[in-house]
Amino acid sequence: MSIFELMAAPFAECMVLVGIHTYLGIHVLRRRVIFVDLALAQIAALGTMVGFLFGIMPETSAALIVSMAFTFAGAAIFALSRGKIARGEADKKNRIPQEAVIGLVYAITAATAVLVVEKTQGAEHLKDILVGSILWVKWVDVGMAAAAYALVGVIHFIFRRQFMLISDDPEEATRQGLSIRAWDFFFYVTFGFVIAFSTRVAGVLLVFVFLVAPAIMAFLITTRVKHQLLIGWGMGTVVTVIGLVLSYLCDLPSGPSVVAFYGIALLLGALIRYVARSPRRFKALGWVGTGAAATAVATMVFCGGATLLGKTTLAVDKDHARVASEMEGREIRGAITAKPAAVHTVGALAIKPCDRYLALPDAEARLELIQKQLTLCARGGLKLLLVFLADTKTPPFFRSEGLDLLKKITGKDFGYDADIDVKKNADALEKLQRHILKLPRGVPAKKGKPDPEHCDC
Repeated sequence: MSIFELMAAPFAECMVLVGIHTYLGIHVLRRRVIFVDLALAQIAALGTMVGFLFGIMPETSAALIVSMAFTFAGAAIFALSRGKIARGEADKKNRIPQEAVIGLVYAITAATAVLVVEKTQGAEHLKDILVGSILWVKWVDVGMAAAAYALVGVIHFIFRRQFMLISDDPEEATRQGLSIRAWDFFFYVTFGFVIAFSTRVAGVLLVFVFLVAPAIMAFLITTRVKHQLLIGWGMGTVVTVIGLVLSYLCDLPSGPSVVAFYGIALLLGALIRYVARSPRRFKALGWVGTGAAATAVATMVFCGGATLLGKTTLAVDKDHARVASEMEGREIRGAITAKPAAVHTVGALAIKPCDRYLALPDAEARLELIQKQLTLCARGGLKLLLVFLADTKTPPFFRSEGLDLLKKITGKDFGYDADIDVKKNADALEKLQRHILKLPRGVPAKKGKPDPEHCDC
């Protein structure tokens, strides 16, 4: 599958997100309620988790409805918390900032989500809600999101004067007879509607960045709303394309990659703005260069020390893991024998490991055998690696090493997570199984001559 086939739907979804979130982000910055998106996204996530508590799977339409109900409740809270516009200095001093209410709501909903996760054992679903799964978005999801966001866009276009007036000058809106609470509630309902759709695909973090980052870049350059929209959309498009391409080339998660590159883009934009607006540009450029050099040196020193410490820690951990594996091997040696009848079943594939594999008493020795087998036959070696990763007796440390070997040989991890229970990796193991069945027989994974006698295909 080419990069265009793999990334077409995620890119289209990101463009849809950039379009609506840049506009809403401009409102958020003008209202000075920066974290309202993060709070509403967390409320939407809590709604999804509560639905999961009652047996509603996160990817279903019912979960979306529950999530929207929670976001509408959050919209009511934020509309009421804004209160009446203070008219005197004394009232302004005693007035509680709305940002404090938003932060408190976020903290409470995040803590509640953790409690729900503990009750449901749904940590993997919470992870999906936080970081999203935009790489696996389908075209039907893109179409639904585009239609939903277009509806919100039409509503905001019709009432653009009221929404912008309340965001820019609430005192003037009050003088013109507009109900701040009513219009705020209407605004946050449409806002929450967008967030509920976005969070289920892109995750809390990416949604927040799509909302704030393009708007911040636009505010750095101009104060005119039309120009801010154009700049935000342009920046969002370029950064998203680069982030998705880098995630593909470096085999990294798409959502976090886009988020990280937004950070880099904002930093570069701020530095360029500093140099461009400085009365002494060459001096400002010199300060930027000096800061960049100092940061590079500090990073190299830190990484060097961390690498040295990591090697020492890894050696100690490996010794501990070896001792633990040897103790475990002595306990289960009677159960693991060299009998050819020993068969491991993974999905629909029944695998009979070779006698040498079964005879080895510990995970480290088995991993070494797998590495040797891969030099003889990719199909046979990956079969043994599949058994190794599917074995509940394999310690997590060695499963991590096995996962690194899998990435090195195939370039993929198939969604396997070495830190969670093996049973929860069933889908990943099924994907690896299908990959193995497509491989030719007798072809080594690395350079070397095939050895049909030891190719356990």
